[in-house]
Amino acid sequence: MTYPEVITSLQTKTPNASFKTRAALLKFVIERIRSRKIDKPLTKDREEDLRQAGATEEFIAAVRSNSPTGDSDTGLNPAVVELGDISVRATSLVKPEYTSEAKKAGVTGAISVQFLVDETGQVVSAKALNELGGGLTEQVLTAARQTKFNPVSVGGRPAKFSGTIKYNFTNPGPTTLPLLTEAEGYRKKGDCDRAIASYSTVIRSFGNSSKAYFGRGLCQIEKLSFEKAISDLEAATKLDQQDAEAFFYLGVANDYAGTRAVQKNYEAAVKLKPELLTRSLTNCLYIDGRNVAKDKIDEFAGTIIDACNTVLRGPADSLTTLAYVKRGIGFRLKRDYDKAISDLETALKRNPQVTAVKFQLHLAYNGRGLLHYNNQELKEAFADISKAIEIDPQSPTPYVNRCVIYLYGWKDIDHAIADCSTAIELSGKSSMAYNHRGYAYEMKKNYVSAIADYQKALQIDPQNQTAQAHLNRLQDPSIKKDRPKQ
Repeated sequence: MTYPEVITSLQTKTPNASFKTRAALLKFVIERIRSRKIDKPLTKDREEDLRQAGATEEFIAAVRSNSPTGDSDTGLNPAVVELGDISVRATSLVKPEYTSEAKKAGVTGAISVQFLVDETGQVVSAKALNELGGGLTEQVLTAARQTKFNPVSVGGRPAKFSGTIKYNFTNPGPTTLPLLTEAEGYRKKGDCDRAIASYSTVIRSFGNSSKAYFGRGLCQIEKLSFEKAISDLEAATKLDQQDAEAFFYLGVANDYAGTRAVQKNYEAAVKLKPELLTRSLTNCLYIDGRNVAKDKIDEFAGTIIDACNTVLRGPADSLTTLAYVKRGIGFRLKRDYDKAISDLETALKRNPQVTAVKFQLHLAYNGRGLLHYNNQELKEAFADISKAIEIDPQSPTPYVNRCVIYLYGWKDIDHAIADCSTAIELSGKSSMAYNHRGYAYEMKKNYVSAIADYQKALQIDPQNQTAQAHLNRLQDPSIKKDRPKQ
């Protein structure tokens, strides 16, 4: 690199498309300088030009480190000598400040710093090889850059050298308790931004605080950041495998995100703490995977509805949307589709991100559509089942049901074939889709296709008596005269 190039980089205006701050720009240019060589030595005039362009001490040090030294004129040695631990060579070893934040959090440990020192004993660069929280890393680097060393000679000529110094922090100070207490206070007041900041300080400083991960996970649920909530609550459960509440709220986060881990998380929670099953919240939310006999579905649905009613009578919070979803499921199980749809649409308006809402809403509209069809209310049935398709166009079931309306209700054969064909494209495992399309083909006197569909229906479900009856009829010799030869 040339000095004009370096100065041009320093004079770049910020913010711009690449750098939001001048600090980010300087960091980028310093990294480029360290990876390349400057074409000429750093003279006093050139250093002054750089400073006038806005160069910092770190910037000047990087330029000096990667500039020619002019050895032929000065007799300096260009080699860099590796000395290992250089603390004994320091003539002025500046001690870093133990920050109040670090004391409050009780941060302990050590930070190792890699130094590059010039021929005069001045620090050219200092890089932390690891970090500690509470602002200690920054304090160590500030102290390191102010440290001075005895020069090193090689063959009688001054030389640059490198090495490390370890800075130890042994004063344990307070434990995590003050910060955790502060974070809990913010969370209970609903100030999750401050709570997350306090929890994060504990995690940076200690890294193994299950309570900090748990609290931050609860706040992430409150902020509808479900992936972050899952990450934090998983960390909490790994650090404390006996924390039933952490498993329960991990189930909540997965419930919102629509993942398959919901059931196992709730199960783990109630296994660790069976008394959770006496809480209305648990009986409202934990409804998947419960072994319920068919003749007990109505009773189970009533239990869900009652539990969710209790939850919804309380103040609205991050679990309110999920409670509406679960109560909607309870109403759907009782075939009270109007209330189910009302609850699920309320949940969708509150939080469109919740994956489970659309799936359940699609089931509710489809169920109400079938109820209308059984009552010979074809227009209402068609509207509801079409709505189910609109909500979830990848589900084959409502296409089969709308095929039934077209075929048996309105005798619209072509639309019936189209809907059943779509269902088959989405999932080739629907015996009834093949059966209904086979009958539609039969109505169009396309007996070859009809027979093929009936056979496919029986291949999928050998107990499909309707398909078997249709196939037997078409294979009866007495009707062969009505269809083309195969």
